[in-house]
Amino acid sequence: MNKKQIAILSVGNILHKDEGIALYASKYLESNYSFHPSVDIIHGGVEGMSLLNIFMEYEEIIVLDVIGMEDSPGAIYQFPMDTFRGFSTDEDDNETSVLGCLNLIEHQGNALPKVSLLAIIPETIEPKIGLSDALIKTFEAYVAMLVKSLEDKGFTSDEKAEKQTIESIIASFTN
Repeated sequence: MNKKQIAILSVGNILHKDEGIALYASKYLESNYSFHPSVDIIHGGVEGMSLLNIFMEYEEIIVLDVIGMEDSPGAIYQFPMDTFRGFSTDEDDNETSVLGCLNLIEHQGNALPKVSLLAIIPETIEPKIGLSDALIKTFEAYVAMLVKSLEDKGFTSDEKAEKQTIESIIASFTN
């Protein structure tokens, strides 16, 4: 089977405030940038193990998510798969679903895609739509790190003339 080149996979839950940042970032990227060659942007949300086919279709996947680590809210981390597979995932269902998919693919004897995690430390995960002030302040840096990561892989990016704001992206999820 010929695999597609690369995908951006956002996981998280917009109903739990900062946990939705990955979905907002992927929608922001999709609304404000074009890439050459094209990049598939997949809004995975809380799909869990139903994401399995996505991991089997691509050579490389960049997963966007939040991560619970001892650091300041808004701190951004990028890890290769081997590093984040070693984290305890007892508290993070999104990472568990990603890791569960990878473990199942490996258990079946299939080749794993190259997977990396671009994660941000949340300030608050409470039942509310939107982002905390800390994540609003670092949102542009989070997206910029993703764009740079793609450019480092040989993709070119073009910003669209009419840009959507993070506020309009968040509002689009509530309509």
